[in-house]
Amino acid sequence: MDAHGIWPGPADVGYFTEAQAGSFGETLRGFLKFLELPPGLRVLDAGTGPGLVPRLLLDQGATLAVGSDDSPAMLRRARDLSVEALPRAHHQPDYVLADAGRLPFASGSLGASVATNLLFLLPDPAAGLAELVRVVGPGGTVGMLNPTDRMSTVAAEAFAHERGLSGFAQFSFVNYGRLAEEHRRLSLEQWAQLARDAGLQEVASTSRAGGLIAFVKGRRGA
Repeated sequence: MDAHGIWPGPADVGYFTEAQAGSFGETLRGFLKFLELPPGLRVLDAGTGPGLVPRLLLDQGATLAVGSDDSPAMLRRARDLSVEALPRAHHQPDYVLADAGRLPFASGSLGASVATNLLFLLPDPAAGLAELVRVVGPGGTVGMLNPTDRMSTVAAEAFAHERGLSGFAQFSFVNYGRLAEEHRRLSLEQWAQLARDAGLQEVASTSRAGGLIAFVKGRRGA
């Protein structure tokens, strides 16, 4: 993930691999369903971690799925997992070493861009979102998933208890609450307003996990 000085940090490959393989992977599937991306797009997943989202995007008909991350170790795991998951696929996701604030893609060159649990970690979420918008062409979709202002260690513990989470699933969700406390926690409406301020149109938003997680999407104007 594109963030430094935290634990789990960008090089904690095993942690994020297990998270994406478990309950958070289901959250990512729900997020992609929310986006309603049509097939045939070129899509970027910024801060891809072990690369589940690009693999899912190819399954859903993307012609190109790119995952970017600033951790070489994470990208190596993403490539390995893609080969395991898609051994007979005609093409694999592309993975690119990149900083979220300086994406190596031409302006307007992609059909969609997404970021899951990335923007809330950045010093300037608006600048990170501006990069996601920049690389998408007119009419393209930009989507983001972040914790809301209701997410905290206490709230995550309560949700985990309510849902009967245990083991790593419980630990990782409570840790998510801790990370949210230490970084940017905006309300669902504030995340949606950030999207509107970035110039996105037809902004839609919804929450998951009892209001602790925000899904937001919008379309870039002409």
